[in-house]
Amino acid sequence: MAGAEGAGPGPEAEGEAETAGPSDEEALRRLERLADRLRVVGPRLAGREGEAAQQLLREIRAGLQRIADLAAEADGEPSRVVPELAAHALGDQALVLGHDLLRGPDPSGGPGRRPAAVRAAALQAFEDISRLI
Repeated sequence: MAGAEGAGPGPEAEGEAETAGPSDEEALRRLERLADRLRVVGPRLAGREGEAAQQLLREIRAGLQRIADLAAEADGEPSRVVPELAAHALGDQALVLGHDLLRGPDPSGGPGRRPAAVRAAALQAFEDISRLI
């Protein structure tokens, strides 16, 4: 089996890399916390007038687009434009997009578990939106 030595990491090494980084549970917990915050903040922003509130809504929506872009990239698909829903729907929109990112098929075609790097990017995107609100 001389050829197997140079073939790259074995299943054990891949399994170790897969478990590094945030857990699925941690990523889902942070996503749910973000969605909860957006369910409160979204309607408040919708009720405000002025450029500051509109700018914050644009920044939140840009963060949601980033989540969708990460999911498309992880799936090997082209980026899709996230529809601009009413501000009171931002929490639910974040939840749907976040679940697409966290639970989509991995690049090898397996069901439901993303690599650690994708989960880490998801957590960063969730945190970026959380910092806005």
